[in-house]
Amino acid sequence: MKRPILLGPLLALGMLSGCVSYEPETWLNRGPITIDASRTGYCYTDANLIDGKRISGTLCATPTSGFLMKGEPEIQFGPWGMKFMKELVSNTTQGVEYDYQDKRVRLQCSPVLNSAGQETGRDCTVTMNAQHLVSATFLFVPQAAQ
Repeated sequence: MKRPILLGPLLALGMLSGCVSYEPETWLNRGPITIDASRTGYCYTDANLIDGKRISGTLCATPTSGFLMKGEPEIQFGPWGMKFMKELVSNTTQGVEYDYQDKRVRLQCSPVLNSAGQETGRDCTVTMNAQHLVSATFLFVPQAAQ
C-alpha cells in the first residue's frame, strides 16, 4: 500500500518539472526591418551582445502623440520589453541618451524622405555603450499616399 502513495507525488513532481524548465533564447541580430507604422503603434525586437552579455531591446513607434493623438510621431525603446525611453521624433534627430544599469543607451533617428523630399518616416538605431542593439525604419505615411 505504501508504493501507490509514493508513486503519486513522484509523478506530479515529474510533470511539474517539465513545465518549469525552459531553454533561454539565444538568437542575435535579426537585422534591421522596415515597418509600416501609419495606422497604429508597431514594435520590433532584436538582441545583440553588449559588453559580452546578450541583451534584448524593443523599438516601437506610434504615428501620433498627445492627449488627442494630434501630435507628431513618437519613438519608444526598452530593454527586455520594458518601457524605458519615450521621445518625439523631433528630439531623436540629434540623438537622446539615458543611463540603464551602468550602460549608456543612445536612441537616434534620421528622417526618411520620399522622392519629393517630404519626410515619410524615421530610420532609428539604438546603441548601448556605443554597440549596436536594434534598428528599424518606421514609415508614418502609407506607401500609397507617397
